[in-house]
Amino acid sequence: MQKLLGYDDLPAEIKIQITHVVGIWKTHLKEELIGVYLHGSIALNAFNPNSGDVDILVVVKDSIDVSEKLAIAKDIIALDGAPRPVEVSAIKLNDAKAWKTPGNCVFHYSDFWREKYLARFRDPDVEVFVADQEFPDADVTSYIKLIKQSGIVLYGQNIQAVFADVSDEDFWSAICSDIDEYDFHAYDPRYFASNILILGRILSFKREKRILSKYDGGLWMIQNVPKQLQYLPEAAMKIWFENEDCHLPEDDLEKLREYLIEEIKA
Repeated sequence: MQKLLGYDDLPAEIKIQITHVVGIWKTHLKEELIGVYLHGSIALNAFNPNSGDVDILVVVKDSIDVSEKLAIAKDIIALDGAPRPVEVSAIKLNDAKAWKTPGNCVFHYSDFWREKYLARFRDPDVEVFVADQEFPDADVTSYIKLIKQSGIVLYGQNIQAVFADVSDEDFWSAICSDIDEYDFHAYDPRYFASNILILGRILSFKREKRILSKYDGGLWMIQNVPKQLQYLPEAAMKIWFENEDCHLPEDDLEKLREYLIEEIKA
């Protein structure tokens, strides 16, 4: 299996990519930039350089003009996928200091929004929801909770000075919102195995009261789902971490989904 990495062990080209993302925010916002923080699998020392994303949360002093957001997005797109996909969200300092789900997000970029941004650059009348307005985003609760647990400061003020604690209750509310509609096939097909592991991670937090990486969460799932379903998280880990091609029957996937959701809601 591909060795899983933390920040200090990243290949040079990924560290350079991260440095360039930080540079984009420093260039565009200057003194309005409070800090840039790394979360996700890199912060959990569980990054797979063949499948992992670079996950970043930015904190700014105040709102960002739409024109500035579009300029930032254009620069990020130039780096996205070179070599790894990049996902970036931004929130205001006052919100970071008193975060409450669903909170308020002022900017977001991920490959899901890439085509929308590109369409906007071609046609100024195209709407890009995550750039044209501020919006609630419960996912940021998870980012902050992980940053408080094991995040990495890439630039700016230290974590304790910027972020409020996120209670277990608030975090649980955020990660369980719309849990009945959880879909292993949501988003791009490349996230299929990841989505399986994420649902198991939600249950693992309920039991362990700690955010586990996808890898550790997958190992936890194997030991904590019914025996006849254990092969599914095993296969998901092979797909995500070893790039194996595994066929997973939809009937058993639905049994796993229902089991995990019932346990999460219990």
